[in-house]
Order: sequence, then structure tokens, then C-alpha cells
Amino acid sequence: MAIDLNMRIKSFKLKLIFSYIFVILLSFGLIAFFLDKNLEENSLHNVQNSLITQAKLIENQIVPEGLKKEDVNYLETLSKTLSLKTKCRITVINIQGKVLADSEKPREEIIHMENHLNRPEVITALSGNIGIDTRYSPTLKIDMLYVALLLTDKNETLGILRLALPLESVQKTLSTTRKTVFLGLFFSLVLAFVLGSIAASRVIKPINRMINASRKFSEGDFSRRIIQPSQDEIGELAATLNKMAQDIENKIKEIRAQNQKLAAIFNSMIEGVIIIDKAGRIVSINQAVEKIFGVVKGDAAGKIFLEVIRNNDIAEVISAILKKGEPVSAELTLIYPVRRIFEVNATPIFDNDTIGGCLLVIHDITEIRRLETMRRDFVANVSHELKTPLTSIKGFVETLLEGALDDKENNRNFLKIIQNHAERLNSLVEDLLSLSYLESKETILNKESLNLRLQLEEVISGFKSQLKKMNVAIKNDLPAGISINADKNRIEQVFTNLIDNAIKFNKEKGSIRVYSREANGKIEVFVEDSGIGIPEKDIPRVFERFYRVDKARSRELGGTGLGLSIVKHIIELHNGSVGVESVEGLGSKFWFTLPSFKAETKPPLNI
Repeated sequence: MAIDLNMRIKSFKLKLIFSYIFVILLSFGLIAFFLDKNLEENSLHNVQNSLITQAKLIENQIVPEGLKKEDVNYLETLSKTLSLKTKCRITVINIQGKVLADSEKPREEIIHMENHLNRPEVITALSGNIGIDTRYSPTLKIDMLYVALLLTDKNETLGILRLALPLESVQKTLSTTRKTVFLGLFFSLVLAFVLGSIAASRVIKPINRMINASRKFSEGDFSRRIIQPSQDEIGELAATLNKMAQDIENKIKEIRAQNQKLAAIFNSMIEGVIIIDKAGRIVSINQAVEKIFGVVKGDAAGKIFLEVIRNNDIAEVISAILKKGEPVSAELTLIYPVRRIFEVNATPIFDNDTIGGCLLVIHDITEIRRLETMRRDFVANVSHELKTPLTSIKGFVETLLEGALDDKENNRNFLKIIQNHAERLNSLVEDLLSLSYLESKETILNKESLNLRLQLEEVISGFKSQLKKMNVAIKNDLPAGISINADKNRIEQVFTNLIDNAIKFNKEKGSIRVYSREANGKIEVFVEDSGIGIPEKDIPRVFERFYRVDKARSRELGGTGLGLSIVKHIIELHNGSVGVESVEGLGSKFWFTLPSFKAETKPPLNI
């Protein structure tokens, strides 16, 4: 590309130089042509006038008697004498065309000379005019100028006097003039070449600067500026290019800033965004789409949608948009790679009133739908949990009002049942209030240094009667010095709920073991029982509100279905996590992690 530009620059420079040379060459050529013609005509005219004058002078010196008698000796002597004086050839011819005397030829040759009556100048002279002719002389082997006069005596034609002069001197004069002209032309061309080169360089240099700057502009570097101090057209062009570069640079900065903002928005959106062209090919996708569908942006660009994302439902939405040009909204379920629910909103992209593509916004509403399901289940579960004791209470109250109150054998039993259901309602309400309080942002933990082993011993002491009744043995294997920084009441609630579940769902003569391990600045506490275990399908949902593995037994044992959910929220408030491992029929192992006391204690400042 650079070589091509250099060739063009050199070509332009040569054209500019040769234009100067051509103008001078043409001017000098025309001048030399007309000067040569004019000089040749003037020289010939002067020679002709000189010969005519000399011929008239010689005419007066010729004695008519010698011509009448054709006195060859007289005429020869006279012609040779006058020829030496006039430096021209003198020929005397009679009226029959015979040469009587010639200053350049001896008498012996004159006798054999051809008749001159047919010579142009002789013919003209015989007609009474001065004969003039220029031609090549075969006798003298040079170009000659001939002038002929009619010799008369008293109106009697005696003969013809012809003077001839070689044109050698004229040609030498013309040749010298031509050499001078050509020498002047040569120096003029050299001067034109030098001046043309200087002038072309003065023009080419700023053009070179503009070309170099323009090349930088084409490469995207608009910081260059063309320095051109002149105020002529080239200076104006440089100023225009500089302004254009500044305007383009400002526009690029503005567009780049806008693109950065759009890219930041595009990539930070939690919604998946896909841009499709009118041919159904992917133009761009954001990071959310990469995460959702497990694709790479670089591999997706330029490919047909189905080649990248194999989802016929979304492909049908794209096809409908590109055909009809109307917005489409749909809720789709993605099975692979994971089951997710998406809300797809697609809108056409118009280019000059024609459909140029479409924009898809894919919003993951799986969590929303899950929460909606949980809300519905929660309402249904709460309704069900409240309805069962209320129905029992209502039934027994109606029974008592209808006369059972006087039945001394059963009335106390009825009241006892009503009391149990009322206590169950009270427990349910208390758990709901506790869970609601834990989920609110207003929960404040009263953290203090807490020995987990001693805390567990206090909880176990409250379950002695229940352990004895169920014939279940419990073992506290927590280290004596295990400490954490936590809310004592909340941790007591965690142990209470986990131990209560371990006792309720254990086997007769079963066992419970509580132990811990410490790793990576965290304490992990395990509550392991030898109970009935949890089916594998129920394990992911055991920490949900009101979820029961064995619903009949849970209600029978007085459970509300909120205990594990409360445990989960308390531990998460302490920046910990919960989990469960279980095999149906072999028991369960619930665990929770908490930051260790050392991890939460900041090291002292070194002063």
C-alpha cells in the first residue's frame, strides 16, 4: 500500500515537472519554428535584393556590341572580373538559351553546357520580369539562388544576364541561429526541470504530510494533526482534514463511551439478551445467556440460533418475530441442562421500516415460580395445620354444649383434648411468629462467647423424661473447650429442634450422638441418630416450612413442620450453613456449621 502511494506521489511529481517542461518546450518550439522561417525568408529576401542590385549594376557595364557580336573573349573576361568583385557566379546567355560566358566554367566546358532556355529564372526574364529561382545545382553540387535580367539595347533583346549565389552562407547563418535556439531551449528545459522540481517539492511535501496523516486516520489514529502554515488551497485542505479528524475523534470517543455503557449494561443484566439478524443468525449474546445455556459468545456469533441453542420453542418465537414483526411474550420451560422456567420477551428490530432482526430478553423466573409455589403450599399448609385443631376444638365444644358438659365421666377428657389442641395451636403460632421474626431484617443477634458443650448439656437435661420414655440414649461428644461467638438463645433453639426431631423419629432403644470437627476456621456440628431415616427424594425439601416426611407420625408427635426451617434461618443469620445426610431405615445425620470463635476474633493491633 505504501509503495503504491509512493508511486502515485512520484507520478504526480513527475507530471507536475513535465508539465513545466512541456509548456517551455512547446513555447520554444513554436518560437524557434517561426523564428527559423522568418529568418530564412528575410535572409533569402536580402540575398535576392542584393543579387538584383548587383545584376543591374553589371548590366550597365556590359557593352551591347560585345553581346550582339557574341564576343566570347570579352564576355568571359568581364564575367570573371566582376565575379571576383561581387563574389557570385555570372552567366551570360543569348536569346536562344546558349551560354556565352560563365565565371565558374572554362570555355571548353561552356561549349558542352546544355541550353538554359528552360530554366525558370530565364523563362521569367524573357517575359520581361526579374527571374528568381532557388534550386540545387548539379554542376556545383550545392543549393543556389538564381537571379536573371533581360539585356536589351534600344528595345532590342540581346540576351540574358544571370547571377547565382551559393546559399551556403545563408544555411550557415540559419544553422548557427538554430544551434543558438536549441542551446537556449536545452538550458531552458534544464532550468524548467530544476524549477519544476522545486515547485513540485513545495506542493508534494504538504501533500505527503496529508497522505501520511490520512493513512493514520484510516488506521484509527485521529490524534495526528497536519501542520501547514500556508493560507492557500492546500492550507485550507489541511485545516479541513484536521477539523474532520477532530470531529471524527470526538464522535468515536462519544460512541465508545456509549458502547462501554451499553456493554456494561448488556453484560451486567441478569436477564439473558440475544440479538438476532434478519437471517436468523446470532449477532450477540450477553453473559447471562452464556451461563443459562452453557455457550460461548465467541463461538455463537454468526451462527444460526438452533446451531447454538437447541430450543425449538425459542426458535419458533424468533421465526414468528421475523415474519410478522410483532412483539411476542411467552413462558417456556427449559429441560436441559437443568430444569428452569423462563419468560421470553421478543421484539422486532426495524431498519428503514423493514424487519432487520429481533431482540430476545430471557428472564429466569424459576425462583419466582418456586416462591409462588412455596407461598401457595405455605398458605395451604398453614390452613391445614390450623383447620385440624380448630375443627377438633369446635367439635368438642359443640359436644359439651349439647349436654356432654354434664357427663362427669367424659367431660374432663373432652376438655383435656381441647387443651391439647389449643397448646398445638399455640406452638404453631409461636413457631410462625419465630420464623417470621427470623426472616425479617429487624432480627438482632445478641452474640456472646458460648461454650457449645455446656449449651448442649443444658438442652439434653430438658429432654431427660422424653429420652427415658422413648428409651433412647444420647451422647455428647463435643470437646470441653469448644467455643463460638453466637446468640445463646438461638443456638439453644437449634439444639432443641434437632434433638427433639432425633428423639421423635428414632427407634426404640436407639441412640443419638452429637460431635464436631473444625476446619478452615469453621466448626461443623453433627447430630446423628439411629432413627427411621429420610427417603432420598425428600432430603432436598426437609428444611422447607411445613414439609414432613411422615406426616401422620409428625402430627401425632405434636410437630408443627417448622422446626428445621427455623434451624436453617438461625444458622444462616450466624453466617453458617445446614445440611443433612440420611439413608432410609438407617438413621439421619443433621449438621450445621458456624464460624469458630478464633475466626471471628480480630487480631490485636501492633502499635
